[in-house]
Amino acid sequence: MRAFGSVFSKAVRHTGFLGHVCHQSPLRAGVFSRFGPAPVIPRSSTQSIRAYSSEKPPSSSSPEEKPKQEEAHKPDNDTFSEKKPPSRDHLLPATSPLSPMGIGLFLATAAGIVYYFTVTKERVAQKRAQEKPQIETYGKAAIGGAYELTDQNGNVVTDTTFRGKFALVYFGFCHCPDICPDEMDKMGDALDALERDNPKLANTVQPIFITCDPQRDSPEAIKEYLKQFHPRFVGLTGSFDQVRKACKAYRVYFSKPPKVAPNQDYLVDHSIFSYLMDPDGEFVDVYGKDKPAGFMATDMERRINQYLDAGRTIEK
Repeated sequence: MRAFGSVFSKAVRHTGFLGHVCHQSPLRAGVFSRFGPAPVIPRSSTQSIRAYSSEKPPSSSSPEEKPKQEEAHKPDNDTFSEKKPPSRDHLLPATSPLSPMGIGLFLATAAGIVYYFTVTKERVAQKRAQEKPQIETYGKAAIGGAYELTDQNGNVVTDTTFRGKFALVYFGFCHCPDICPDEMDKMGDALDALERDNPKLANTVQPIFITCDPQRDSPEAIKEYLKQFHPRFVGLTGSFDQVRKACKAYRVYFSKPPKVAPNQDYLVDHSIFSYLMDPDGEFVDVYGKDKPAGFMATDMERRINQYLDAGRTIEK
């Protein structure tokens, strides 16, 4: 064993690199302590090994290219920086339709449109009615005639009772759910507009309501029904034959269901027109459901002025 250690020591003396490794390795203490004294490595051999290990590989790049290479491999600060949460300022930009200014303009425009359709619509209708060319008519329709009925106060009246004034006559019934109230409201609005625009013509038109349902519309029922409409309304009723005669004179169609029980509710089908009659009881014009209150007021004012311009008088 001692002979092997002696041979190994001699071999290590002639190997500089292995001696350097063994000199730096912890095996040196164990191996050479066991097989003999540590070999002495020449300083020239260790210096050459250290010089070899410290040399850098030759670079093929020129001095001018090194700064470019360093910049190419330089890490980007934005890549390694902490990402910030996205800004919410873009949700309401200053100049988009969803900006405060854009929303304000939209609301202002919407308010202007509502104002136009709710306030100026009636004025436009009146202006169109005035600018509409007048249509010449020849002859008169055979509308109107004699009748005898009872008003809401129980007084007997005839067609001559309302002579001396213009009369605006409507046929309906008190149990009508929607059409009759709408038309009678429109008549009242037309009278108010007429007297407001031309106070001299106040109380020159008498509104009249004639029932098509005498079976249920008694004078007391009509009086209660007229409380919700224009205060100058006069309501007329009578027997079935009296009412039928008045409807025939004004060319009004009406029909109720056959075989109606005494307490059974029902609707009456009838014409929907308002008839304008002059102070002499002659037919002047008719206004259907499609004519607004503004048109009726303008047309009645024109008709009344034509009657007055002809030298006639109207009782008030």
